[in-house]
Amino acid sequence: MIRKFLCLSISMLLFVGFSAQAGQLYRFPDENGVPTLSRSLPPEAAQKGYDIIDDKTMRLIERVAPAPTEDEIEALKAEQAREAERQRQQAIEAKEAEKARQKQRQYDRTLLLTYPTEADLIEARERDIGYREEQIALLSEKLPKLQKRLETVQKEAAERELNGGKITANMQKRLEAAQEEIQVRNQAIAKYQAEIEELKAQYQQDLERLRQLRGPRTSQN
Repeated sequence: MIRKFLCLSISMLLFVGFSAQAGQLYRFPDENGVPTLSRSLPPEAAQKGYDIIDDKTMRLIERVAPAPTEDEIEALKAEQAREAERQRQQAIEAKEAEKARQKQRQYDRTLLLTYPTEADLIEARERDIGYREEQIALLSEKLPKLQKRLETVQKEAAERELNGGKITANMQKRLEAAQEEIQVRNQAIAKYQAEIEELKAQYQQDLERLRQLRGPRTSQN
């Protein structure tokens, strides 16, 4: 009686153990590459990839890819690094773009407050450019006299050297003074001329932007 009970118990345990594994099969290629079905999965097969199959319907439940090789792992790391760098660059570009938008908004507010109408902007442009043109005229007015003075001193110095004499300290001082003043005036004229070109470009840009902000109804020719 006891023996029958033990046999029955062992049979039930085996059945329970079998039932615990029932429900799915593993499909994987064996060492010869032949597809194999098994209720257990060898470690070497797990590395090469396998399928999990429903043992009743033989339907594919899940396909597990092979474990990546070292080269594939390195390639994946490299791709992840490139993606991280791309995202970092995108974040930088987005930040710079936002800064540019904020700067443009501030520029537009200042433009609208400074010039209520196009006429105000044009008046400011003519005033700024006109001032520099006046300065150029004042600086240029004396240049012919300075050039003539320099030529006179240079002629005196040349005649003195031809007669065997030497240029005196006073004569040298007059030469240097005339040359320096001519140079200073020419540099100032060039500076004002460059400012005029910059102002023309800036005012034209401001005028076009003001027209965009205010719309065609307020545009003036």
